Amino acid sequence: MRIFTFLAGAAVGYLVGARAGRERYDQIRDKAQDLWNDPRTQEKLNDVGSTIKEKAPDVGSAAASAAGTVADKVKETATNASHRATSSDSDTPPHASDHVSDPSLGSAGGTSDWADEGGATPSGPSVVK
Repeated sequence: MRIFTFLAGAAVGYLVGARAGRERYDQIRDKAQDLWNDPRTQEKLNDVGSTIKEKAPDVGSAAASAAGTVADKVKETATNASHRATSSDSDTPPHASDHVSDPSLGSAGGTSDWADEGGATPSGPSVVK
């Protein structure tokens, strides 16, 4: 029964809105048409079109220059990455153990009391029961 009431209300609202809405729509359409056909509007549109035609070659050459610069940077970055990937890592010093961020090792390198809080232990994850 509720759906019927809803549908009936929606139908009545649509019919009333459509009658009042059509008149307002026609008014808005007529005003927009008047604005579009106004000589001052057409003059401004022609000015904008002329400016675009005038500036288009400059914008095109600037875009081409920027694209070339970006392409050069991409090539340089790809070459450097390729060189780093194929170079020998013999000159890279070995990394020290990370005691600061490994809670299972604690600050002194031994075990820590994080196991009772659900943290890691040297043998693996802690199981709190």
